[in-house]
Amino acid sequence: MRPSKIVFYILPAFLVWVPVGIMAQSAGRVLYAFEECGEPDGALVADLRGNLYGTTTRGGGYGQGCVFELSRTGSGWTESVLWNFNGPDGSNPTAALIFDKAGDLYGMGGGGDYNAGEVFELSPSGGRWSETVLHSFGSGNDGWDPQSNLIFDNAGNLYGTTENGGTRRGGTIFKLSPGPDGWSETILYTFPASIAGPDGEGPIGGVVIDRNGALYGVTEFGGANGDGAVYELIPHGSGYKEKIIHNFSIYDGLEPGSGLTIGPGPALYGTTYFGGDTNACPYVGCGLVFKLAKDAEGNWTETVLHEMNGTDGNYTVGPVVFDHAGRLYAAAESGGIMGMGSVFMLTPTLNGPWTETILHLFDFKFPDGKDGRSPYAGVISGGGKVFGTTVGGGIHEAGIVFEITPPTNVSQ
Repeated sequence: MRPSKIVFYILPAFLVWVPVGIMAQSAGRVLYAFEECGEPDGALVADLRGNLYGTTTRGGGYGQGCVFELSRTGSGWTESVLWNFNGPDGSNPTAALIFDKAGDLYGMGGGGDYNAGEVFELSPSGGRWSETVLHSFGSGNDGWDPQSNLIFDNAGNLYGTTENGGTRRGGTIFKLSPGPDGWSETILYTFPASIAGPDGEGPIGGVVIDRNGALYGVTEFGGANGDGAVYELIPHGSGYKEKIIHNFSIYDGLEPGSGLTIGPGPALYGTTYFGGDTNACPYVGCGLVFKLAKDAEGNWTETVLHEMNGTDGNYTVGPVVFDHAGRLYAAAESGGIMGMGSVFMLTPTLNGPWTETILHLFDFKFPDGKDGRSPYAGVISGGGKVFGTTVGGGIHEAGIVFEITPPTNVSQ
């Protein structure tokens, strides 16, 4: 869990009997247990062949994290370490990777020239991978501590966020543009270092981009209530104009810790780490899943799709993902009957609330110590499966990669 202004609250034992959603008879399995590299904090990404790629914050040849590939081999999976970070070329990456059209991988982590973080590219050639540092943060007011996912626009520019720094010290939104002399950085917006708002502070989870070029994201703190906010960054002249489109207020969310997803509607979907039901998780709430929809007049309205209740998990993480049937998947970092986190599915209904189905409750002590604990990075969906990682558990206590087969008989 990233540092928070909220005091950590231990869930009382008597709360484990709160009713939960539908328990699915889904088939889940451990694909890989980390050993050499460990503690994967970022979400997975898949290539066209279904191989999985990700990062770990620990381990590797220099002890500063790895980039790994998990490839299908018959009925099993084999791990290959693509890169070992050593500090100047990056360290302890916490964000998901992204592919370009040529099959190169891009990501962010700590380290770099100024030890304030970097953006890197990994390129395959002759069965090996080589790394290029595209940008090192910390040389001026361009921010530090990049923990977000990156995205491409149609022109090949990269966008992301730093959680701290910038001219107003509250984090930045940046763009990296390729050119003949390398990549150049443009700071699109800097947040103020003030958790009291009205602007946001601490952009986390990166941004998403709509068809008009507008960027959307969340801040962990700030906003009118100091509980975090959702922002919109609209192209305006030669720059961008920022607008807060939603302020969280504990009951409708508190401290979002993951980025947004553009989903059905179209609308924005996301999770908050805390907030919602303060009866199940006193003072702070157990976390929730929300939707933000825009009307014809340009006003945004939030709908809470599901409030966690502790027994189905607490401290919700994403970004959320959808399958072809419009079902939503996300994870909870901890909680659940076993206390080690959960993966769940939300199914929309025609005229009512979304229905929760619990796909898996983690218990790293059962069976045989092979299960994971704390699916901090959320999940991805593809080929009728859900894939993800846990930062702990597994036979080496360094985390696992898991696969879950959702049920097909959950009615809408």
